[in-house]
Amino acid sequence: MICYLYEAPSYLFFAADLPELLYYSHIPAASIALLVGLFVYLNKPNQLKNRLLLYISLCFVAWTTINLVAWTNINADILLFVWTFFGILQACISILCIYFIYVFLNEQDVTPKIKAVFSLLLFPVILFAPTNLNISGFDLDWCDAFGFEGVGYLVYYSFLGALAMVWIFWLLAKKYKEVSESATRKQILLMGVGIELFLFSFFTITFLASYLANLGVVNDSDLEFYGLFGMVFFMVFIGILIVRFKTFNIGMLSSQALVIALVILVAAQFAYASTPTTFILKIVTLILTGLAGLLLVHSVKKEVKQKQELELLSIKLSKANGRLKELDKLKSEFVSIASHQLRSPITAIRGYTSLLLDGDFGKMPAEAKEPLERIEQSSKRMAMSIEDYLNVSRIESGNMKYNYSDFSLRNEVEKLADDMRPEAIKKGLTLLFRTTDLQGQGMVHADIGKVMQIVQNLVNNAIKYTPEGSVSVYVRDDVSKKMVFVDVVDTGVGIDADELETVFEKFERARNANAVNAHGTGLGLFVATKMAKAMDGDITVHSDGEGKGSRFTVSLPLAA
Repeated sequence: MICYLYEAPSYLFFAADLPELLYYSHIPAASIALLVGLFVYLNKPNQLKNRLLLYISLCFVAWTTINLVAWTNINADILLFVWTFFGILQACISILCIYFIYVFLNEQDVTPKIKAVFSLLLFPVILFAPTNLNISGFDLDWCDAFGFEGVGYLVYYSFLGALAMVWIFWLLAKKYKEVSESATRKQILLMGVGIELFLFSFFTITFLASYLANLGVVNDSDLEFYGLFGMVFFMVFIGILIVRFKTFNIGMLSSQALVIALVILVAAQFAYASTPTTFILKIVTLILTGLAGLLLVHSVKKEVKQKQELELLSIKLSKANGRLKELDKLKSEFVSIASHQLRSPITAIRGYTSLLLDGDFGKMPAEAKEPLERIEQSSKRMAMSIEDYLNVSRIESGNMKYNYSDFSLRNEVEKLADDMRPEAIKKGLTLLFRTTDLQGQGMVHADIGKVMQIVQNLVNNAIKYTPEGSVSVYVRDDVSKKMVFVDVVDTGVGIDADELETVFEKFERARNANAVNAHGTGLGLFVATKMAKAMDGDITVHSDGEGKGSRFTVSLPLAA
């Protein structure tokens, strides 16, 4: 426009005879950006991403304000002053958007190195803003600096916008590939579409408008009005993230208030409807905003209900879990106390039965010998069961003690095999002991009592669950792995493939175990495995199936 033909604007930038889209594009976009930015910041001011979103909004509001001044003011001094800030504000928006996405994706601040890169990118824009490289002159007749803007300066700060789009796309794509959660991926997608749409429309259209005006292709830069609507879409996507995913940690009621405020703000723009065209545009915008708001509010209500139900279930589960822990603790205490109290009389029964069988109280009648032997066997089984219960109680309460020492596992296992051979012979079984691939004496650093309890349990099980055939015990080592192994191999009932993983669990027994031995508790292997692992070892099992025997292997680390 020709400055001297127009009156000065009222309130800095309200003037007549300007393009209809000027106020409609600037005021709603700036107001919505400021509203959302302040709303997010005030709800959680300590969140860095909330502050960065506010800074982006403030820079955009400042840009739209000085752009309005440039369009409406006729004071050359004011116009020349504000014109120098276009590049600075656009560059700041670019860098702040990259910074914002970094924090949004990683939930933490960027490194000092990245901040230094941001500073270096901004430095030329700020340094050359007050020089001829930015603005070298001003057209007093038309009240603009088109034709006097430095092309290099314009290209550089526009390049920062393009750089921001590419950089942000790379960050979002990289994070999208890394995460697997559906909700997180949706947030990344929504944020990516929103911010890329804003940057593309704002920088691309603004650059084209300024560039074409500089070349004289167009009379003014009113094309840039359309680029401002990208901010509105960006804020709509922010609203969806707030309502649907609580991205900025804003409460549910606050989210509804935000939607209502956006609708009121758009409706308020009817005050600027001066022509049928702008009136129709405002009606369309209000309807679309209202529909989007209704969908968001419906989503909020549905989610509030689901959240309340989940919270109620969570409270109930928490109470039930607490009660279960109490009961488990009471159970462990009861088992421990009961086991201790039962062990003393059982020991006495075993002791006196042994004395009776040995004739220490005189010669026993022949018909009394078999009942006494049964008493001895039953009391022995009961003593072993009590010991298992005690060990489980100690393991679960963390009170199992280990006394470590260096000893020859080979020698101790051979002694144990010799001691248990008579029991195997009673069942008509052969119990063999062999060493295979043993480089030394199989020295280990462990609790000798616990280790022999483990091996005894495995050999005892092999004898119990082998109706006929043999039980073989092998000791070997692997110097490269620094491990010693004890293999207990039998020709017994075997184990199905689908039960191999469960036999080490508490109270678990193979399906065919009861057919051979009905007295097992299902605790022996559980206790043995826990003790082996506590000594940095392990127990594994292999079987080709029912009736094909089994092999249990204990592994322990070699002594250093």
